[in-house]
Amino acid sequence: MTLSQLADIGELVGGVAVVASLVYLALQVRQNTRAVRGSTLHLNTDLWASLFLRLSEPEVAQAYVAGMTGGRDIKPLHYTQFFFICKAMFLALEDQFHQARQGTLDAEIYAAYERATSAQLLIFPGFRDWWQQTRSTFSPSFVARVDAMIAATPEADPGALLREWQRIAQSRNPAA
Repeated sequence: MTLSQLADIGELVGGVAVVASLVYLALQVRQNTRAVRGSTLHLNTDLWASLFLRLSEPEVAQAYVAGMTGGRDIKPLHYTQFFFICKAMFLALEDQFHQARQGTLDAEIYAAYERATSAQLLIFPGFRDWWQQTRSTFSPSFVARVDAMIAATPEADPGALLREWQRIAQSRNPAA
């Protein structure tokens, strides 16, 4: 075997090694992407679960209900609590918006967050008022998205969700 033939074999082995390394790297990137997405979803779920449990506490729930009506007679303490509840929610939503745009949050999951935001927050006057008051503190792309969601979501009075619950319960048990 000549030196030239050995060099050809070395190039072949080197080429195979490079291809094998690229395949391994692609598999590692795919596995890492799945892990990042799973972790992102877990963190988002934990964040919302903690926030909702906190909102169920009577004192916080009173501020939340007082704020969502958008009434001018809201007590200063309730306004302050509602303001920071909204700030926490919308910071989380903005984070999720950017995560979805970057591909670290599944688009289907983010679409569900948007549907819930429209149906359970943006329909109420207090959230719309809060948004008008603070929208300049968020990124322009997020502002544009929330503005579009508000434009596409009819406003409802704060009793709408309760009435829907009662209607569903009544249809399930008409005799009650």
